[in-house]
Amino acid sequence: MPPDRPLQRCARWFLVALLSSTVLLGGCSHFGKKKEDKLAKLTPEQIYSKAHQELHNGNYSGAVKDYESLEARYPFSEQAKQGQLDLLYAYYKNHALESAIDQADEFIRENPAHPRVDYAWYIKGLVYFESGANALERMVHADVSKRPPGEIRKSLQSFQTLLQQYPKSPYAADARQRLIFLRNRLADYELSVARFYMKRGAYVGAANRARGVIETYDGAPAVDEALLIMAEAYRRLGINDLAANVDKVRAANPAPPPGAETKTGFFASLGGAQAAPGQPELGVDFANNMPQRAHRLEAFAGLGIQNSATVDFAGGTKADIKGSTGFQVGAAYHFNDYLELGGQFGYGKQDYTAEVAGNQGSAPYPIQGTLDSMSLMFDATYNILARPVTPFIAGGLGWSWVDTNIATGPPTVGCWWYPWYGYVCTGYPNSKTLSGLAYELGAGVRWDFNRSFDARASYNMKWIDFGNTKGKPDFDGFQLLFGWKF
Repeated sequence: MPPDRPLQRCARWFLVALLSSTVLLGGCSHFGKKKEDKLAKLTPEQIYSKAHQELHNGNYSGAVKDYESLEARYPFSEQAKQGQLDLLYAYYKNHALESAIDQADEFIRENPAHPRVDYAWYIKGLVYFESGANALERMVHADVSKRPPGEIRKSLQSFQTLLQQYPKSPYAADARQRLIFLRNRLADYELSVARFYMKRGAYVGAANRARGVIETYDGAPAVDEALLIMAEAYRRLGINDLAANVDKVRAANPAPPPGAETKTGFFASLGGAQAAPGQPELGVDFANNMPQRAHRLEAFAGLGIQNSATVDFAGGTKADIKGSTGFQVGAAYHFNDYLELGGQFGYGKQDYTAEVAGNQGSAPYPIQGTLDSMSLMFDATYNILARPVTPFIAGGLGWSWVDTNIATGPPTVGCWWYPWYGYVCTGYPNSKTLSGLAYELGAGVRWDFNRSFDARASYNMKWIDFGNTKGKPDFDGFQLLFGWKF
């Protein structure tokens, strides 16, 4: 009986696939073993040192991987215990907020008597604290008081635990300030609900919500308006004697001026332990709103002030270019708190006078006019410090164009089609243009006002290779830029 050829072919393909899979799996196993052998050569101290250096350099994703590897390979080492706290901070800085909270909960659960468990409570509260308004909402001053404060309550609970169990913690001072803000935020939310009830005519609900603000958030700025709402609700309900009593209470407790910190009720109990001198304050400084530039995009715009310059051309022509002010726009990405890469476009108009060399030995003749200059530069900037105010150095490479507005021939007529006009024909002169490779160096100072806005001032030196000049002419000037991080 002849063999069944379809079955024979299937069997042959099955054997080929099986052999291929074996080879591939063997190769992967060999690769994994090779990588594992490389990791096995590192001691816990070496892995921790490598991860700590990456954390210090702002490479938070790399630090996360190394700390996770340390904990997986040497879970009972002293370096792994310290690495758990560092990993918590790396998660937070890498914007892995859920992982940061899980890591904090795990450390608190497994190490209740650890001398730095207060830090885990602090970072946990910090993560919930920063889950409020985003950068765009802060820029437009959006009212977030009407938003359900679920994350705010969790942040408040974490900071309260820190202050109650560890009042002498180096993070207590910062947590205390944040706790005041959080309680005011919760009071504002309850007040917004009371306002809603008043608008809908639910006066009993409005009075109860206002009473809750007064009793629960004593000392908050919202208490004064809560008294007003409570008194008005009683009047609408016809309970004038209670309304009069509320008015007396409000008269005896005038509202504090805007921005003042009250020291009554709950807020008076927040005094006491201060931050220990010399202790680290990781995370964002609430009072100074310490910036976080890492892993954020930034758009900026501002002024470019160009100083006067002289350019000598190869044919004997000499141009004196006067100083002027133009504009700069651009964007950049912050890889960490130090390094940023981006680009910017600049435009300016400058008056000039020139002595143009004549033909065949004739006397030079003067001209004057206004030139338009544009440049597109790709820059690398290094911020010296991870602080709100930092000096920086920068370097860039790009291309520059200059239109001298000197006619090189008769006007040219061009026609364009506009949907609402039809064909439009205009004349424009051909003019002498120059372009060339440009590179620049600069140094300046940067100031991050808060997490969203910053300003920078710098002095820059630019060189442009026009090709027909004597050497490479240099142009110097100043930049004043304002940025928005998001």
